[in-house]
Amino acid sequence: MLSAQRIAVEASLYHGTVYRHTTKLTTQTGEQIGGQELGFRIQTTGRRDWQAWRHYPALGIAFSHFRLGAGNHGDAFGGLPFLSLPVFRFGDWSAHFRVGTGMAWITRPYNWFSNPTQNAIGSHWNNISQFRLGVEYRATPRLHFNAGGSMTHLSNGGATLPNHGINIFSGWTGAYWQFHPLKNGDYKAAQNSKHSMQRRFGAQLQGGIALMEIASFDGPKHPVWIFSTAGYFMISQTNRVLIGLDYESNGAIYSWGLHSARFPDESSARQGSTRVAVTAAEEFLFGDISILLQFGKYLGNGINQFTPNPVYAKVSARYYLPTIFHKELRPFAGVSIKAHKFTAEFISWNLGLTF
Repeated sequence: MLSAQRIAVEASLYHGTVYRHTTKLTTQTGEQIGGQELGFRIQTTGRRDWQAWRHYPALGIAFSHFRLGAGNHGDAFGGLPFLSLPVFRFGDWSAHFRVGTGMAWITRPYNWFSNPTQNAIGSHWNNISQFRLGVEYRATPRLHFNAGGSMTHLSNGGATLPNHGINIFSGWTGAYWQFHPLKNGDYKAAQNSKHSMQRRFGAQLQGGIALMEIASFDGPKHPVWIFSTAGYFMISQTNRVLIGLDYESNGAIYSWGLHSARFPDESSARQGSTRVAVTAAEEFLFGDISILLQFGKYLGNGINQFTPNPVYAKVSARYYLPTIFHKELRPFAGVSIKAHKFTAEFISWNLGLTF
């Protein structure tokens, strides 16, 4: 049962700039922009062992607004579920790292007639992801002040062109109000050790799909099918490392390359639109939720054509479902964003199995 003692409301003000991460970006950069945020968060108190192992993080949702500028893409309104992790606590001072991902509405995306000169965002609906680091001061048992820096990314992952994306680097300051103050005795210690495990080795299988446009604005959306396999080693019950392979069948590269005569025939198009990469990742586990950071390096001759860069990164959020078949198999669902440097290539929806 959720008690009011664990709930807090918080507000923040942002001030920063849009970073020019590519010379192709026509959207104005460098000028000062502002934003604000209202959020609710729930403080964990050790009701499950992982909460104590992770030093009692907070979970919540933030509703944000950034003023991108009337001459650019207007305004961005976002809803951002987040996880806030304590970095250290010392008396009334503490530091926290917050990561979140959700959905945002852009008021003025690229439009051939009404907004033809801005190429950062091509759709109203977009992903919003944010990384935020800050320090916090407990002024009273209920009132806390905080400040820090953040990077906010807005993108549709290539589902609608143009999509160079918006990266906002900003400072922020704010405060939050705890409805009922928590005392040290409210936090429970873990009942088990996070290093106590029956098995340390296992494997994962995952399949996913993404939709993306290519080459032309307002063109058709092509499917990208993604299949992954990896073996893992459990460092502890909160972390595991994975080594594996990614396979992609990129329908956008296939169709564009075939119709533009980049490929002479369908066989060459299938080969050229196939991507294979070796991957290394670390998965951070928070009970039924996880965040996976992955790096990939393309391999092979004749495949992996028209890739923007030989290496890429993926950030995934997963939710693990209850185990099946006597706790040997555990399915999960998730979402991933794949990027080459600062530009997102696609956003995929995934289903997988850990065993």
